[in-house]
Amino acid sequence: MKINPNVLRKKVIDMVVAKQSGHIGGAFSMAELTSVLYEDYDIGGKDKLILSKGHAVPIIYAVLHELGQISDDDLDLFREIDSPLQGHPDKLRLPLMDATTGSLGQGLSIAIGHSLGKDLRGEDGTIFCVLGDGELQEGQVWEALMYYPKTKLNNLICIIDWNKGQNDGYTKDFSIMYDNLEERISSFGWHTNLIDGHDMEQIRNVVNFNRDFPHLAEDDKPSCVILDTVKGKGVSFMEDPAWHCKVPTEEEYEIAMKELGV
Repeated sequence: MKINPNVLRKKVIDMVVAKQSGHIGGAFSMAELTSVLYEDYDIGGKDKLILSKGHAVPIIYAVLHELGQISDDDLDLFREIDSPLQGHPDKLRLPLMDATTGSLGQGLSIAIGHSLGKDLRGEDGTIFCVLGDGELQEGQVWEALMYYPKTKLNNLICIIDWNKGQNDGYTKDFSIMYDNLEERISSFGWHTNLIDGHDMEQIRNVVNFNRDFPHLAEDDKPSCVILDTVKGKGVSFMEDPAWHCKVPTEEEYEIAMKELGV
């Protein structure tokens, strides 16, 4: 099934407006990635998606709804107490999620655990771990980046949503690492690809190549794909870190829906 990223973005806005709470910016920046992963892979089956940037989970709920895996009634429960659709992924309440995340910095460690487990059990499938760029300020991320290349495994692909923004501003204002992010990741023993994170064909080609020919990438190194994205992509006035967790007014809602089309 073909998935339109802007359809997902509209569902995200509807959820956030309905509950007057939620994260739009970081969900929008990974709409194209989400579309590719759920079109091309068996996410929730043999393939796993660890959403380390858990606050962006509305985009996952949107694609699950688009695929008919959750209902309109489920979406109505977004961010309700004890709901399966929490503001961050809760695997216990929603088994369609592959991990409970939201405390930033932990997802790659979880993904490595899945990678090791699949290898021990001799299972097929790919583990995808999506991190936010602001999240890279968590030290646990770098411990995981340092450890994984030593395993010589090839069933995990790390994906960084480099959207340049975080809860309290632009990421570049909080760390020098973003000046040469690709070089820094490479120095920890990873093969890196920096691509346009809003070009579905680029995403598809790079991710599928790294899955199908992992050892052709570079000296048995694991793969890290850095997506050059825009926080709030798709709606002109939302393309700003201020829209990390801001809720649109009625007028802004109408403008956003018109810009997204479809």
